[in-house]
Amino acid sequence: MSPQSEPAPEPPAQPSITASVTVSGVEAQILRDLAAVLGRTPEELAIEHAAGLLPIPTKPLVDWALFDGPPDLAASADEWMHEGTGR
Repeated sequence: MSPQSEPAPEPPAQPSITASVTVSGVEAQILRDLAAVLGRTPEELAIEHAAGLLPIPTKPLVDWALFDGPPDLAASADEWMHEGTGR
């Protein structure tokens, strides 16, 4: 008679981990706005941000510059854009 092999014991269950993430200021507002657009919760995005999966830029993506132009710049641009369109 052959000895019966016993099944390998299952590893013990890992205890759960509870974490808390707090995001405030501009980053919190960005996460709220993004969550609204994506249909997700701000909490989900805050966790992704804390994990490094969702970077939030700290500097503006575009530098805006003001300049002085002719007072009719908008009208001139509109005419130029619609030249030859019959408008």
